[in-house]
Amino acid sequence: MDGFILKISITLVLFCIGWGFGRFIEQKHLRELDEKEQLLSHISIDTNKFQTSDHQGQLISSNVVISHDYFKYIIAQIQNFFGGRLTTYESVVERARREAIVRLKQEAEKVGAKQIMGLRLSTTELGMQGGMVEVFAYGTAISTASL
Repeated sequence: MDGFILKISITLVLFCIGWGFGRFIEQKHLRELDEKEQLLSHISIDTNKFQTSDHQGQLISSNVVISHDYFKYIIAQIQNFFGGRLTTYESVVERARREAIVRLKQEAEKVGAKQIMGLRLSTTELGMQGGMVEVFAYGTAISTASL
């Protein structure tokens, strides 16, 4: 009986350590995203396609793949069993979406654009058990000379 309790205790301690590190890394990534979004806030994004043909643009794209940690996987399995929203996956998808837009803005900055028109996001679930999310972002970078 003591061996069983010891195994359970070790499992719980390791689980908590994994959760702590996963939470720390996620919070660090969110802080980095906040900083990058502020630095790139001068680049505007519009989901509409422009109507006139006097604008010159360039197609730009970015993609990102983000995986969840095992703690979120276990919580998601429990939530999936009982039904309802998978809130643990929502944060992973939101981080991936924000990172893809930041990378798209960085691409626009490289070509000297101040605006992205026709932004589109494509989200794909990767992995056998939904372990990863890929977000592909693309749009038309409108150069400053044509604005």
